[in-house]
Amino acid sequence: MTKEEMFKEMEKMAPVLERNGVDIVLGKRIPGSFTRGYFFNGEAGLWEVYSCGERNDYFIEKQTGSEQEAVEELYQIAKYEYELKTFRGWRKVTRAPFWTL
Repeated sequence: MTKEEMFKEMEKMAPVLERNGVDIVLGKRIPGSFTRGYFFNGEAGLWEVYSCGERNDYFIEKQTGSEQEAVEELYQIAKYEYELKTFRGWRKVTRAPFWTL
């Protein structure tokens, strides 16, 4: 999947993620609760994929020399978050309680 295709997929996921408080940021570092993103760290000379927690805790998920690898990692994180937010749970089993059998 190309970088542009992953960007389009993340754009499709964005409304669900934003509704649940998760922001995806492309190409820059923006601190904020439940923010996921990637950017080029000029000091280190590497692309960084990061996550911010509930209290703006900053975590580097991956450092790489390739922008494509950074975007792929961010895409996987966004996809995982999206699947968690859209999971409907197990089907409700309708059967008689054990004491009536």
